[in-house]
Amino acid sequence: MLKVKTSILLKLIVYAFHLPLYLISLLIPKNKNIWIFGGWFGEQYSDNTKYLFEYINKSHPEIKAIWLSKNKAVINLIRNKGFKAYYCYSIYGYLYSALAKICIVNIGIGDVNNFIPPPIIINLWHGIPLKKIGYDDAISNSKIDKYKDLKKFLFPFIRYREDVKLATACSEEDQSHLSTALKIPKECVKITGYPRNDNILVSTNQKILEYNVSYLPTFRGGINDKIDLFSNFGFDIIKWNNELDKLSIFLNIKMHPVNKPQDRLLEEFKHCKNISFLDEIDVAELLPNTQILITDYSSVFFDYLLMDRPIIFAPFDYERYILKDRELYYDYNEVTPGPKCKNWDEVLEWIERFKNNPALYAEERRKVKDRFHKYQDGKSCERVYKEIDKLMKG
Repeated sequence: MLKVKTSILLKLIVYAFHLPLYLISLLIPKNKNIWIFGGWFGEQYSDNTKYLFEYINKSHPEIKAIWLSKNKAVINLIRNKGFKAYYCYSIYGYLYSALAKICIVNIGIGDVNNFIPPPIIINLWHGIPLKKIGYDDAISNSKIDKYKDLKKFLFPFIRYREDVKLATACSEEDQSHLSTALKIPKECVKITGYPRNDNILVSTNQKILEYNVSYLPTFRGGINDKIDLFSNFGFDIIKWNNELDKLSIFLNIKMHPVNKPQDRLLEEFKHCKNISFLDEIDVAELLPNTQILITDYSSVFFDYLLMDRPIIFAPFDYERYILKDRELYYDYNEVTPGPKCKNWDEVLEWIERFKNNPALYAEERRKVKDRFHKYQDGKSCERVYKEIDKLMKG
């Protein structure tokens, strides 16, 4: 209890310190050609914001695109690419936040500078919703914030989901879901396709030297929780490594950005030459190098459908998941075009089957792909830019 009270007190002190800075920022004229970008709570350079950021830098030099981050490694990476990046709470971080008219994120204002929000916030989001999200998620949002209006009155720089001016979607169905999840009018959610999928479509036919299978499970528990999705579902490390070696297949495991693998698992998998945990890699760069995708309830499979490659579904804990973690927007079996495995042995069997015949489930994949992707042309960045430009002129 003492720790909670101390944390709240520190937060109030930080907020009170930033209130004058926010009020001063309101007096600074906004520049329509300064756009700030960020992603994943300011910790990662990935996802839709990354690909729109690079598109703007290369195709619209009249716009000064600035990436803000809380991660120094990310800042150095972006600067080495020749782009502008600053620490969120540096002098330049505050300055560009105050000057910018446009702010582009994929989670929320916490992706950039929490305390100096530009007037127009664009949320590109981070996946076609399979699971209920935002205000639609009754499990995670069971408690109503009774002090929301008071918080915004005392600290007017606070921004909530509904404060975005524009969000992006891939189809009419997820347009509707994002509208209710973010509590914004449907006309503020534009069907453009996701910027990251431009990279996936461009890379579909590239030559791949190794046969890679990637396991990308969805988010579980809390932020930075260490998750074990193997021990309880019959995963035999020795058997898997031997079978993968026989098939000349490499298994890449990429946890959700806010989850971590348990230390014990990292140690055990360290000795497997055909199995690896990946951490920093961008999913939009991993998918083009993946011949078979394994997932459970992650919306990553919607993106992967654009490549017309096999998908294995591993909903081992389905009943518990939809009861304790998230409800789904859809009937799971209706929108998941691939085998539904009950344990890791079945997954291994399907890896071999799909390697021998990747056309299995091809028609089912096509139907779901066409349902959830209005655009499949690699021009999503261009459409997003046009929608933002239209918003500024309107």
